[in-house]
Amino acid sequence: MSSRDAAILDRDQTIARARAIRAEHARAAAFYANRAEQTRAVTRPTVVGEWTDRYRRAAASCRRLGDMIRSDGEAA
Repeated sequence: MSSRDAAILDRDQTIARARAIRAEHARAAAFYANRAEQTRAVTRPTVVGEWTDRYRRAAASCRRLGDMIRSDGEAA
């Protein structure tokens, strides 16, 4: 296997891992958003803030991973 082939294989594996991580973070974001809404329904503002912060972090991670995946895909 040439070094170019190895680099392509490595890039493809990295993109696949990033997609898997992004899917995991998307599931977490959906869960956190749901929990925030549930706690909002029972009027617990401190807890709502905690779940909302977790949701925002997970959603931001999804966006960053999506940007990385798209930029690597365009480089191909």
